[in-house]
Amino acid sequence: MIDDTANSDELDSYSPSVQKIDTVITLIAVFHIIAGLLTIPLVYIIFSSSALQAPVIVTFMLIAMGTILALTVPISITLGWAIWSLQPWAWKIAVIVNVVCLFFNIVGGIVLIALFNIVLLFALNGTDVKLALTPPTDP
Repeated sequence: MIDDTANSDELDSYSPSVQKIDTVITLIAVFHIIAGLLTIPLVYIIFSSSALQAPVIVTFMLIAMGTILALTVPISITLGWAIWSLQPWAWKIAVIVNVVCLFFNIVGGIVLIALFNIVLLFALNGTDVKLALTPPTDP
């Protein structure tokens, strides 16, 4: 005879872990959206700064950095939605985007968003989060 109370106990002990992962994934999604929104004023500052009248190489680097950061705004917001809805492609793209953004934020001296990227990379590489966001592989 199968003991139904054992199965009930297993589900009860598993439930807080699932709730914790749901909370972490929600926070990761919210941080992606916040990072995207915080990038908007930075892109505006880069493109409206008087440094664009600097030497050509400096101007080119500022335009390239501003363009790349401008592209990350919709990508970060989309990743926030994708992670929240557990899209199978979201984990790999989120890691790649956060590494690229981290590099450009460090080069550009944008500390707050660079810290967001570091926190997001640590959170994304957590075992439970990685398992929840990556699709199972077929043998």
